[in-house]
Order: sequence, then C-alpha cells, then structure tokens
Amino acid sequence: MKMEKYDIAAYIWPAYTGDEPRTRMFWPEGMGEWQSVKNAVKKYPEDTWPRKPLWGYVNEADPYVMEMEIEAAVDHGVNVFIYDWYWYDGRPFLENCLNDGFLKAKNRDKMKFYLMWANHDASTLWDIRLSWENSTIWKGAVDRKGFEQICHRVIEMYFKEPNYYCIDGEPVFQIYDLKKLVVGLGGIEKTKEALEWFREQTIRAGFPGLHLSFRIHAAPA
Repeated sequence: MKMEKYDIAAYIWPAYTGDEPRTRMFWPEGMGEWQSVKNAVKKYPEDTWPRKPLWGYVNEADPYVMEMEIEAAVDHGVNVFIYDWYWYDGRPFLENCLNDGFLKAKNRDKMKFYLMWANHDASTLWDIRLSWENSTIWKGAVDRKGFEQICHRVIEMYFKEPNYYCIDGEPVFQIYDLKKLVVGLGGIEKTKEALEWFREQTIRAGFPGLHLSFRIHAAPA
C-alpha cells in the first residue's frame, strides 16, 4: 500500500527575543522568555531544572538562528511552523521572531508556515514577579474594526508569502479561542458576517478561498 504524504507541523511560541519593546514588561532582562528558563530553580529533588539550552539563549528574531532551527526541524520531519500571533491594544505583539527571523532566513523555502491568532487575554501570569495576581493586562477579544485591521494585515503581510501554508490553494488561519472571538464581535450572527467578510477579502487578494480552523475552549470569557 502506498503511504500518503503527511505534513508535520510544530507550534512556535515567538517570545524568545527581547527585540519587541513590550516584552520588557514581562521579561525585563531583555531576552524574552529565555529569562524564565535561565532563572528557573529546582523545586523538588527529582526536578531536572535548571537546564541550559544547547544553542544558548539565542535570539529567535535573528535570521541566522532561524536558519539553524529550520534545518533542525526539517531533519526531524517537521515541514510546517504554526506561529502564535497576537494582537493587543490595537496593534500586533511578538511578531519579531516571524518577521525578522523566520521570513528573513535564507533557507525559509524549506519550511511552510501559517498563523494561529492567539486571541486570549494577556495576563500577569506571563510575569513571574506578578503571576500570583493573575490579572488581565490586555484583552484578547476585538471588535469589528479591530478584526478588519487584523485581517487586512495577515492577508497582505503573510498570506501572500510564497511559503505560507495553504490547503487546496486556500491560506490556513487558525483562531485560538472561538468564544473570545464571538464576544468581541458581538454575537454568533455578527461573527458569521465577519468571517464571511474575511473570506471575501482573501478571495479578492487572489486566493480561491480561506481555510479557517478553531481551537474551542470552555474557559470563562
């Protein structure tokens, strides 16, 4: 029996850089999430922490670093990166690893990518100094105006990239929290209208359609 070809994807948490100024709110040492790794301490005797990464505390917004990571991923059968993508306070957040690292890597043609809009709230849980508070810093839900800004941005900046991942020619776009999306857009019907508008805009940009996927969560809004 002939085996079908499968695409193997890995999620990317793009916080291992200090190039985005707002990361200093959570990781003031200027190295992003690496600060949490570097400062981890052993809590129980069986813990294997702290561990130092084999490549060191590299900046993933550096194309040279991403070239290494692409080669390592491809060597182990991964051919798609799913980038967590954020929109807070009316603007994108943590795009640097994708824009300045991955998309400028010389070997980027070896790896497809697509976006997962992580539209959850940003809270003090990201900051070890304040994690006990668990209070919201930025809301993940957006209104229709914000939604349209997001759609225009991802169509123009990402869907048109030659290695953006498509299914049957349709760009794949994943949304993390459907409930947050519905709350922000004002209900089921308005969300349906907004998604149809998104699809229409994608078709206008020259694609046959839009491939949407969702991760559904039952957590309170």
